[in-house]
Amino acid sequence: MKIQNLLKFIMTAALLAGSAASQCYAADDGAGESPKHEMRGAWVATVYGIDWPSQTGTTAAVAQAQKRELTEILDVLRSAGVNAVMFQVRSMSDAMYRSSFEPWSAYLTGTRGVAPASGWDPLKFAVDEAHRRGMELHAWVNPFRIANGQVPEPAKAAAGNNVFDPRTKGWTISYGTPEKVSATAQRSRKGKKRRRQAPKVKKKWVSVLNPALPEVRQHIVDVCREIVEKYDVDGLVFDDYFYPDRLPLGEGYDFDLWSQACAADENLSGMTQADWRRHNVNQTIRDVHDMIQATRPWVRFGVSPAGVGGGNGISSSRHGLPSVPVGNDWMYDRIFCDPLQWLADGSVDYVSPQIYWASDHATNPYAPLARWWTDAALHFGRHSFPSQKVLALPEGEAAWREQQLQVETNRANSTGTDAGEIFYSTAHISGKKASGLAAHLRQTVFAFPALMPPMPWKAASDPGSVKGLVLKGNELSWYPVPDMRYVVYAVPVDVSPIDAIALTGANFMSAYILGICYGNNFLLPADKLRGYWYAVAPYDRYGNEWEASVLQK
Repeated sequence: MKIQNLLKFIMTAALLAGSAASQCYAADDGAGESPKHEMRGAWVATVYGIDWPSQTGTTAAVAQAQKRELTEILDVLRSAGVNAVMFQVRSMSDAMYRSSFEPWSAYLTGTRGVAPASGWDPLKFAVDEAHRRGMELHAWVNPFRIANGQVPEPAKAAAGNNVFDPRTKGWTISYGTPEKVSATAQRSRKGKKRRRQAPKVKKKWVSVLNPALPEVRQHIVDVCREIVEKYDVDGLVFDDYFYPDRLPLGEGYDFDLWSQACAADENLSGMTQADWRRHNVNQTIRDVHDMIQATRPWVRFGVSPAGVGGGNGISSSRHGLPSVPVGNDWMYDRIFCDPLQWLADGSVDYVSPQIYWASDHATNPYAPLARWWTDAALHFGRHSFPSQKVLALPEGEAAWREQQLQVETNRANSTGTDAGEIFYSTAHISGKKASGLAAHLRQTVFAFPALMPPMPWKAASDPGSVKGLVLKGNELSWYPVPDMRYVVYAVPVDVSPIDAIALTGANFMSAYILGICYGNNFLLPADKLRGYWYAVAPYDRYGNEWEASVLQK
């Protein structure tokens, strides 16, 4: 067996590549070129058990059932070509993980603050299983929300678990009329547990942590730091729950806090109450970003705002951008957040605007909104990965092709290294509501694997090529490099390394990707043991692929 340095190999023959390489870059089924770098995400919602888990409890049997259900979801997502999972771990100031700050989620155990079966940590399990399948795992956090529609039960004491209730500290803002309903597991008349549904509320009510309070912002930073430090997550992403929708301005609620803040800080003097609220949210985003940068800078930080982001022209004009071509500016005016400012500050690595409308929607068509967000993100040197709403799709390609069209729209909007989308939600890709979309995606737009888009605004060091690459039996192995992933390629023996390299890049085409691994060994499938040569490239946590080493037999 012979190992060759890829760069040296191609230096003398680069001019011979010609058109041979480009001929196999397109999918055989006519789906067109598939970018090698693309976010292909999926939201896994745990609030109300929307996607997972379908049953709650504290027994070992329930834990095993929850694990089995989660692995089935991950398997289907992987089969669809998904490369990043947004796993909801904190939906109502609670935790789907072993936390020092938050009580266990009622959506896991049935009762807020009560621990699951001994040793069961969903976030740890999800990270390990996603990485085992070569997918990223992003921890999905609702930073401010405490309750939506229902008054939550106080957390109950459980061994080794925090039962902190922010209401006791005066940290909350509530608006509307709540239902007097328990947040524990709902049961049918027969007493059987069923999947939770979002509460039906006559008048919208929401309770959130007050973004104006420094201690609240620090709490959120501490919660996020715990996740980033304790778990090997690849990303952290916020949902769009900030201030309560249409929280009145003027007297009441946070009027006194605003007045006091403006009097105490000359930088805030003259700031309107609405601008001050947006300032508080901006500061939270900035603080979390700075914590991540100081802790594990490769962790990708994103926020998923509403799909319409600049209709009133205030924020967009301030940053030299056109107003969004359709819709209004709900999030700027009603929940007091300003995603363009986060992009301008460099406080986020990506936004995932919730563009939950079809391409032919009468008032909010997908394409112009996606285009506006991509242009806005590129303006500030960041990424936009729109969230696409996967409704209960009927059988048939007509429904699937809308999702395909939106993927193709995102690709057309991108520069080649920033394409992508995140599907909401997983229940319509995997599970009882699935309709065949997973197979359709894999057969068309996701026919070839894709790596996550790199983050060039973050510093990364060249680790050098892989060392010690050997094949024993069906196992490829090499010397490990700390905090590094690897891309494994299998190329037919009749294809030279030169012809296997994309003309637009320094490494092999996605058509030859065999897998992505977080360790330093890879088991070759039986159908790839004969008639192939192999390459392994370091693939860092920032999304950069480095020089590959080639193993030829």
